[in-house]
Amino acid sequence: MVKLIAVDDGHGLETPGKRTPSFPDGMVMKENEFNRVVAAYLDAHLKRCGFRTLLVAPGDTDIPLNNRTTAANNAKADFYISIHANAYGAGWNGARGIETYYYPGSTAGKQAADIIHAQLVKGTPMPNRGVKEANFHVLRETTMPAVLVELGFMTNREDAELLRSGAYRAECAEELAKGICQVFGVPYIPVSVVPDPIPDPDTDPDQPEEGTAVLSVEDANKIIPFLSAAYMATTDKEARKEFNRLANELRKASGQEPQ
Repeated sequence: MVKLIAVDDGHGLETPGKRTPSFPDGMVMKENEFNRVVAAYLDAHLKRCGFRTLLVAPGDTDIPLNNRTTAANNAKADFYISIHANAYGAGWNGARGIETYYYPGSTAGKQAADIIHAQLVKGTPMPNRGVKEANFHVLRETTMPAVLVELGFMTNREDAELLRSGAYRAECAEELAKGICQVFGVPYIPVSVVPDPIPDPDTDPDQPEEGTAVLSVEDANKIIPFLSAAYMATTDKEARKEFNRLANELRKASGQEPQ
């Protein structure tokens, strides 16, 4: 049976206090700007690997914790993963690294936390702060094994620079996906899509007739989730419009209806 993974992207975009101090360039990163991108990439990885997913906090608002756990419980999810960035104090300081939490006494939760944490520590440059127990709502009130990850400190300059980088966000999502695959004994399917070039109508006699797909549906649908993740990562209307356009170009090239 296909496993259902509940994915929680932590706090809402405007949750008070959940952000970095000001960087030298004046910019501030809100925690959800990190969380939601990792969640979107993770969603795409898990689906590619054969899981079903449930996003328990879609959108930018701060969904109450009880709503999130109730959604996962009602859907009979097989696993719950909550994605966060950590903080210590109000200003820049030396606390940094990755830590992973499970509910006290949960054997399955600890086993999953150990596996996922090991994958994160192996695949990212972050210091290892260990696997820990915690009485967090999302760990306590879920009826399935649940793990909460803190993927770096917003209050540490070195961690924060990683947290706001696209490469680190993508790496975290990939390592989380690998860990979840290992928890369920499912092979991780890496991203390795190199679409065939679109033929030049003036030089390629074998160009397909008008209306014929030049990209397979399978390949297009491997790429589109990453455009969707990029769409979710920004609030800029023009950027979102462009990501949507590109996704529809892929759909058209593979013979699918635009959305």
